[in-house]
Amino acid sequence: MDEQKPKVQVIPANPFKRYKKEDDVYNGGVGIYCRVSTTEQKQLNSLSNQVSGLLKYLKEEGMLYRFQDAYIDIYSGTSEDRRPEFNRMLGDVKAGKIKTVVTKSIQRFGRNTTTVINAIETIRGAGGRVIFVIEKLDTLTRGNDFIISVLEGVAQEESQAKSDNILWGIQKSLMDKDSRYYNRVCYGYFINKDGKMAIHPFKADVVKDIFNYYSRGFSISAIKRALEFRRIPSPTGKDKWAQKTIQNILTNEKYKGDVEVLKTKKTSIFGKRVPAGEGDKTYKNIKHHPAIIFPVVFDTVQDMMKERSNIEIGPDGKKRRKKTHYSSLRLYKELIKQFGKK
Repeated sequence: MDEQKPKVQVIPANPFKRYKKEDDVYNGGVGIYCRVSTTEQKQLNSLSNQVSGLLKYLKEEGMLYRFQDAYIDIYSGTSEDRRPEFNRMLGDVKAGKIKTVVTKSIQRFGRNTTTVINAIETIRGAGGRVIFVIEKLDTLTRGNDFIISVLEGVAQEESQAKSDNILWGIQKSLMDKDSRYYNRVCYGYFINKDGKMAIHPFKADVVKDIFNYYSRGFSISAIKRALEFRRIPSPTGKDKWAQKTIQNILTNEKYKGDVEVLKTKKTSIFGKRVPAGEGDKTYKNIKHHPAIIFPVVFDTVQDMMKERSNIEIGPDGKKRRKKTHYSSLRLYKELIKQFGKK
């Protein structure tokens, strides 16, 4: 009689092995996060490449057996509220379902530096980590300062590229004299039914008064008090006028019928806008719309503003304020005579 062979039950390996709660971050579950901007075929191909590339990465790093879930968003914005899979991923990390999030790049993870930092902090706070494959960045082994510096560098590079593309589009549009960029209204104008800049009668009179006051020797602070004395609302509808607003009106070439675009530029994504320098091209559209102020009057006021600047260079080469004072008393007396005491 043949000897009976024992029955052997073969248990196949489980590639989706569940981790135990006591396992540390290196042994916890892994999730991958992918994002594309639209449902266009090109973007969907990119999504497919992201998923396959991340799964290949998990296999090469020996983490495929820990793979738990894939989180995929199709949205171009930066708001977390509009990225349901991103939120689900964060929820799963908090719940302990996954300990490691693997994503292709910082740009795929989020388009806003603050959003990325907050998400990293949330995942770290739950005992997890994020791996950015392209940047070769693992938040488990890197400090906050290093991560933030990398994020800012990537964000600045992407922002500059985006800014260059936008600027190129604007410059191309400005070659057309009817470009919408020339039609941005300021106080004293409105857009008529034909889409052109037209004069607002009452506000235009206020602009004329401002130029008239200044050309007669009154200071910007005196003009501010005069407008408030006459109870003329500011461009934003407030009772008080800002001196900067009056100064901007006095220096805006649109009041003589011209338009100049791209007069300022941004130094960086974290910097402020500064006047365009030598080599920076600006675009002018002369006699683009009806003038409120005669060009000769406008140019005269510009010369007066340079002469009346209260900053001068002293004998020691240092900047200081001039002692010249433009009194507002005479204007106040004129207002009382014209409008009565208030």
